Amino acid sequence: MHIANAAKARFRANRTGKMKVGRCILAEKPRPSAPFQVTSLRLRELERVITNRFGVVLPETDDADIFIEVAAYALNARCHQDGLDLDPVLTGWCARWAPWALPRAGTVIRPILNKLVGRKYDMKADDVARRLLISMWERTAFELRTIGAHDIPTRVRKGIAKSVKRSNDRARQTAKRRAKGVQPRESWLAAHSLSKARPWDAEGISRAQWYRRHGETGPSLVGRTTKSDTLVSSVPAVPLQEAPSWGPSSLTLAEKSFVKTPEGPPSGRNAAVVLGTSGVVVALSSKQHSSLQSRHGAVNADGGTEQCDVEEGLRQMGVAS
Repeated sequence: MHIANAAKARFRANRTGKMKVGRCILAEKPRPSAPFQVTSLRLRELERVITNRFGVVLPETDDADIFIEVAAYALNARCHQDGLDLDPVLTGWCARWAPWALPRAGTVIRPILNKLVGRKYDMKADDVARRLLISMWERTAFELRTIGAHDIPTRVRKGIAKSVKRSNDRARQTAKRRAKGVQPRESWLAAHSLSKARPWDAEGISRAQWYRRHGETGPSLVGRTTKSDTLVSSVPAVPLQEAPSWGPSSLTLAEKSFVKTPEGPPSGRNAAVVLGTSGVVVALSSKQHSSLQSRHGAVNADGGTEQCDVEEGLRQMGVAS
């Protein structure tokens, strides 16, 4: 929880420029005078390389003009965006980082300015790395973002950066889960997984037999239909039913298991008529059943039906015997 609060506080501080705890202002962040520019970041990283390699000032060497040229490309792109003149801007940068180049401006600075006439854009990251011989180790150690590496291809370098980002994201998400109290998967499986514990080995039986003995299934989670919901192992076995008294009596044991024992003779919308001794059951609707009784049978005083010629009735209805 405190991680989320800290992230919200940082976001609020970046947006408002004030670090607060409640209503108390702990610090105020000065607002930037200009929007972010990649060229400014390129200059800061170039100065970081100079500081780590040589110190506070760029020494006068044979390849020192390469650093001035890289800085001139970045300053030229920035001057095109801001509408400034490159000559005084580059002179001011050289006064800070290469003061020895000012007396030699005609031979060091002027050729670079002539090369940048008509150009608007900065130098590419891989071109800068090849000119300055920036290795992947230096790029990682100096935390360079706008400069590539001359010893590793661009595709491989981007793949490495993607892998590092993925690892950092996973570490951050793992820290958030641990702060919330979520257990690692390994410890959870060691405490709750039956596949790791293997209790069937202790009982000397197979895994399937252990699950048949102990693997009960619970009731369903639907609360409206739990009236007859029971465990699988507690369902009683359905006994074999005898053939109905009004149906065929010469059925085998396998056939009797599929015959339901009715309470009485068929009635209702879907009544059934048994064809005498043939043992064939024909489903009739209530209308057909009543018409069949009225034509070929009579209803006695007890409400039952007397014997009628079923074969003749079915023949008149168009049903084959």
